Amino acid sequence: MKQYPGVMGLALVVITFFTQCSNDKVTDAVKLLPNDPFKNTIVPSQFFSVDSEQDNVIAGEYGTVIVLPQGCFKDAAGNIVDGTVKIELAESLTMDDMVLSNLTTTSNGNPLETDGMIYFNAVQDGEQLVINKDIPIHIEIPTRRKKPGMMAYKGIRDENGNMNWVDPKKLDNFLKTVDINSLDFLPPGFQSEVDKGMPFRNHKTAAQSLTDSLYYALSTVDIDSLNQGLSPDLYNEPYYNNSKEVKKGRYTSDSYKHSGREQEGGFDSVVKCGIDPAIVKVIKSDKYQNTFIATKEFEARLKAIFPICDNSVLEFYIKNTNKNLYEIDSMVALFCNEKKMYDRYHVFYDFSQQRLTNVRDADRYTNLLNDYYSKQLAKVKAELEGTKAKVLKALHQENSETQKIVDDYKKLLWKREKYRMETYGFNWTETGWVNIDNGTLPKDWGMQPLEVTVTNGKQFDRVYTYVIYTSIKSLNRLNTNDNENFYAGNVADKSMLMPDKKLAIAIAIGYQGDVPSMAMKSFETTVEQQLTLTLNPSTLEKLKAVLARYEEQVSENSVSQDLAFMEKLYKKEQQQKAATKEREFIIRLWKVAFPCCAQSGEGNESNDDM
Repeated sequence: MKQYPGVMGLALVVITFFTQCSNDKVTDAVKLLPNDPFKNTIVPSQFFSVDSEQDNVIAGEYGTVIVLPQGCFKDAAGNIVDGTVKIELAESLTMDDMVLSNLTTTSNGNPLETDGMIYFNAVQDGEQLVINKDIPIHIEIPTRRKKPGMMAYKGIRDENGNMNWVDPKKLDNFLKTVDINSLDFLPPGFQSEVDKGMPFRNHKTAAQSLTDSLYYALSTVDIDSLNQGLSPDLYNEPYYNNSKEVKKGRYTSDSYKHSGREQEGGFDSVVKCGIDPAIVKVIKSDKYQNTFIATKEFEARLKAIFPICDNSVLEFYIKNTNKNLYEIDSMVALFCNEKKMYDRYHVFYDFSQQRLTNVRDADRYTNLLNDYYSKQLAKVKAELEGTKAKVLKALHQENSETQKIVDDYKKLLWKREKYRMETYGFNWTETGWVNIDNGTLPKDWGMQPLEVTVTNGKQFDRVYTYVIYTSIKSLNRLNTNDNENFYAGNVADKSMLMPDKKLAIAIAIGYQGDVPSMAMKSFETTVEQQLTLTLNPSTLEKLKAVLARYEEQVSENSVSQDLAFMEKLYKKEQQQKAATKEREFIIRLWKVAFPCCAQSGEGNESNDDM
């Protein structure tokens, strides 16, 4: 891809082009003469055919745009031509092209500094045409940044390929609008961050409308609400937590945490700073179509405003659309200097030196726009706040539904726990206080290790493994980190209380989607401490029939009842994962949209481990 030339360090800055027509006479229209020594390396031409009886716009491969109004071409006799005209264009916008084309930048022996050159010509049926001085063409040569003092020079090339640049003319300083919807009013890097986040919801790629809506929505984003996620400790059994604690007949919330796992933290709350997307949404509208807001020059300034992170700087331009652009550039440069933002000061000082004026007839829009701006901003903010309220309501409803499932499951686990407790049993015939002390004996239970390997567990979306102690009708669900290795207790201590040398049954149930597979094995407690199971295809009907054999006990010790909760929690977990991915995406966009917040360290904790 071609790069634009940089500053060459010479005193005069010029924009150069070749064709110059004066007094309807053809002068120096040739690109090069037959014996030019650089004819094999000179920049190639591009050719276009246009209908001279209508307005035309052509665009070169490297960004040159030429506007050809109807009636802009005349023949040698001075008549405005009709019919098809052949246009030739050659662009020399890099130093390599200039050297290979021998496009030396001198004017009558004096050195010049270039910011781009082109060759332009027009013919009809082989006849050289001239440009109508009453209806001139308009040329736009691209540059990374406009420089002050630029002029357009006519180029004359001799038979030896030497260039001489003469007759300098001032360039237009007034601005020309484009379709405001074609402009990029997004913070630097925002579009690329959106592209990285695709697919998003039902969008496979990031259309401009999606990117804009994501940016505008950040106007009311509350980082606190983004950072709130559902607790990962939804259904761990307190039975396995060595630090579990019972208060007022219930386990504490910490008792449900998985022993050995650190809790994941969220982001700190931050105060939004930076350019308000709602303001950008207001100005990117048809109401600003005929002002300097709808120009490439303002687009460049907006990109430079984002790092300042101050809405008042943007409003310098919005509220002064009747002024010359360079005047507002000077105001912003002064503002940046007072705030000791010296890097931004130099940017806007350079802008001011371009001496760009305004869009023609912009004054008639000024009063209307200032009134429109204040009213529309309030309207947009209200719309965005309404959208935010709906989203927060939906999040609250989703969290409430999940919490109810979790609470119900905790009640089930508490009931199940009562069947696992060791008890002291005796007959008694007295009223009053009773004390349990030395002299009674506990059941023959003890802490024993137990691990179950499900050989093909990783092939399934989810796998659950249970141990049923038939002697007391008790049920335990084992823990796992990978759907393959299941263990009693917790990561630090893979053991649990179990009766000594009693019959027990291990049941593993796996799901691919909603289709179950199953495996089961009888074993003797404390004797067999490591079991191996392989899941085999089954059906829901077969699974229910098998589980029914072991569900004469109350529902809290029912595998089917536990699986029902597991299914609900799994679905909520999947929803949470999708919401978490989306939340992390929005947080990344927020950081790009408000760079000053990230630079100050606010809301800037790493999100990689979430």
